[in-house]
Amino acid sequence: MRIDQLPSTTPVAARDTRSATLQLVGGTPTEQGEPLRVLSARPWDDPSLRRHGHDPRSAYVERFWVAILGPSAVWLLRLPAREFDELAPGEDLRLDLDSTARRLGLQHRGGRASSFMRTIDRCAMFGLAQFAEDAVLMVRRLLPPVPRRMHDRMPPELREEIGRWSHTDGRADFSVGETRLLASCMLMLGHGLHESAERLVTLGLAPNAANEATAWAWAQRCTRPDTRRGS
Repeated sequence: MRIDQLPSTTPVAARDTRSATLQLVGGTPTEQGEPLRVLSARPWDDPSLRRHGHDPRSAYVERFWVAILGPSAVWLLRLPAREFDELAPGEDLRLDLDSTARRLGLQHRGGRASSFMRTIDRCAMFGLAQFAEDAVLMVRRLLPPVPRRMHDRMPPELREEIGRWSHTDGRADFSVGETRLLASCMLMLGHGLHESAERLVTLGLAPNAANEATAWAWAQRCTRPDTRRGS
């Protein structure tokens, strides 16, 4: 739902259990006649993407979705993805609109035409975020592969590369132990967490298997004693 399509009055529960009534003023939700300054965000989990979806922080999203969404929208999706990992079950992420806009290098002046609100609207246009009826922003935790009909929007070199990614069908026959070993090797070679997972995907692993193996390898690396210390 676009932000300008929100109902004129929508109940929203604040974290301190205080209820408020939201109204639209100039196309932007407001609380009791004043511009809304804090927005609740919740993870939007889609079971259909658990096998073939891509983390917003992944190399796939950086390579291909940026060409479709633009960098501001991708960074907007990355920001809550990182903070969702630290939330307790059932807890909402509270986004201060002015502060969040500045973190992304955008402007937010309370209106629908601000660059920050246009960025949210762009994510919603591509089905990567949506406003719930209670004015809570739902943000996808996993992004789908870029639809084939949008490949023509990419430069030729990206169209060729994404074609190779599309041929990885997630049917590589690796055991859990082998997958974890591969993930450990990727990290040892100096690749980052999400880059390592994406490299496993290019080998034919399903994204969920690659993510699980890389998370395991990363946890092992973080808890392993530092053998470089002098005895």
